[in-house]
Amino acid sequence: MPDSETVIAEFLGEYGLSAERYSKSVRRSGRTPDYKVLRDGQLKFYCEVKNSEKDQWLDDLLDLAEPGEIVGGLRNDPVFNRLTKHIHKARGQFDAVNPREELPNVLAFHNEDKHAGFLDLLAVTTGNFFADDGSVHPIYKNFSEGRVKTDIERIHLFIWLDEYNPFRFLFNTINSRYQEDLCSLFEYDSSDLKLVRT
Repeated sequence: MPDSETVIAEFLGEYGLSAERYSKSVRRSGRTPDYKVLRDGQLKFYCEVKNSEKDQWLDDLLDLAEPGEIVGGLRNDPVFNRLTKHIHKARGQFDAVNPREELPNVLAFHNEDKHAGFLDLLAVTTGNFFADDGSVHPIYKNFSEGRVKTDIERIHLFIWLDEYNPFRFLFNTINSRYQEDLCSLFEYDSSDLKLVRT
C-alpha cells in the first residue's frame, strides 16, 4: 500500500495539482511542510500530510501479554490528542515557510484508523459534537480552545481522505481569506459551504 504522502499527492493530481517536495538540503535545514503545490508551474498553496494511523495501544498490550492474561482498561480516547498534536506540528511547519500567510496552508489527513473519522476532526477544530438530529453540543471546547486554537486559525483548508469513507473538505470559515481560491482549485461551489463553528 502506498504511503500517506503518495496517496495525498495522487489525490491532488486528480485536480490538476502537482505536489512537489522540498529539496533534501532545504528539508535538512529546518522544518517545512511536505509539499509545495503547483498548477501550471505556479505555486498555489503549501500542503502538510499527516497520517491518522491505527491506534496500536491494545495490540501492543496483547503482544506483551502472557497466554490467558487479560489486558486493556479504561483510558481517554486517543484520537483527539493525536489530531491536536498533528495540527500543532503542522502549524509550525507552515510558519517556517509561510509566516505571513502569503499563500494558503492546507493540512491533509490520510486516515487509516477505523475508530477515527471526519467528525473527530470537526470536534477538534470546532469544539462541537454534531448529533444525528442536527443539534450541536459544545463538549470539545477543551481541544478547540486549547493549545491548537491559534494553530487552527492558520490552516485554511483541512482535507480528510479516509480509507473507509469518501473524502471530505473542511474550509476555515474564521480565516477565510483564501476560501474562494481554494474552492476554485478543488472545484467546490463556495455557496455550498456551511458554517460549522457555532
